[in-house]
Amino acid sequence: MQEEQFLIRDRSYGVWHRPRSISRFISTREATTLTMADLDSVLFVEYGYSNKLPLALVEVARDIGQEKPTGVIHQLARMADIPAFVALYSPASTANPASPAWHDIEAFRVKRVWPKPERQWRLLSPGEWATALIQIRDWQLRRFSSQVAANDSTY
Repeated sequence: MQEEQFLIRDRSYGVWHRPRSISRFISTREATTLTMADLDSVLFVEYGYSNKLPLALVEVARDIGQEKPTGVIHQLARMADIPAFVALYSPASTANPASPAWHDIEAFRVKRVWPKPERQWRLLSPGEWATALIQIRDWQLRRFSSQVAANDSTY
């Protein structure tokens, strides 16, 4: 197993994606429904406390100019048939107003890992990545909702 590169794990992204912070870029309603688990990041929807539907996987890391290995997340996404992304963030020089102990985020480098892996990085602002997360969630919800309806004996 590879050793941690830094003694303290940077929590900038963990703080950034919480409703108090991300609601600077999307509506408060969208921010509270954009539920994620830090595993690095699994975007999911809750149908009740114990009934959660995974919608996407996001490998997150601080951007230090690296090419992030994505073999595991690629295979997990393929097996689960959900999209996966890698999102590398650049910390801002200013604190996150929702949690001043951590830096805010200045920019993201994002690449889709599955399906149709992208070769090139997309440079996104925090607002653009927040909007993209909402779009990914909504697309996946529509996809799963139509599958449920199509397989339901009532329809």
